[in-house]
Amino acid sequence: MTTMTTQRPLGNPLTFEHLVQINDATDTRVTSLTRSQLWQGLILRATEPEGFIPWLDTSEIQGDIEQGMQRCLNYGSYQIRDEVHFTANEQVEYQSYDATTGAEFILRMKIEEPNPDALFVRFIYHAHSVDHHADSPLGYAIKEAYRFSDDDLIMRIRLLAESGNLDVQ
Repeated sequence: MTTMTTQRPLGNPLTFEHLVQINDATDTRVTSLTRSQLWQGLILRATEPEGFIPWLDTSEIQGDIEQGMQRCLNYGSYQIRDEVHFTANEQVEYQSYDATTGAEFILRMKIEEPNPDALFVRFIYHAHSVDHHADSPLGYAIKEAYRFSDDDLIMRIRLLAESGNLDVQ
């Protein structure tokens, strides 16, 4: 009888966060977003991720959970199942866990509004896998890729808002 072993992630999780400024009153080139538009964009990223993640082939919402949903994301033959939790107008949290490898991933997108004219999104990452751990030589590149992806998300939300697609009817 052969015993199957699972590959466990190394070391401590890769954790980091960064802040993306949404509105800048000093830069007239950047169209300001309302909190509602920003929130609608974050919801849309969760419910229709193909419009935000270029390398994602398909996704399927598989069920509702309290204040969220379960999804299946397909990247070619690779599949990820995750849960998305919503705290209305404040935060979206993505969680995935692979019992076979022990890999886990948590992403929080938290809206911050320190004053009425200032909107930010704080992106908080906690990732733990063979490549995603605190001592990984890929750590810097992984963080930069996530930052780029987050900037791209905000750019896509801006484009949707400018076209009127995020205005709540």
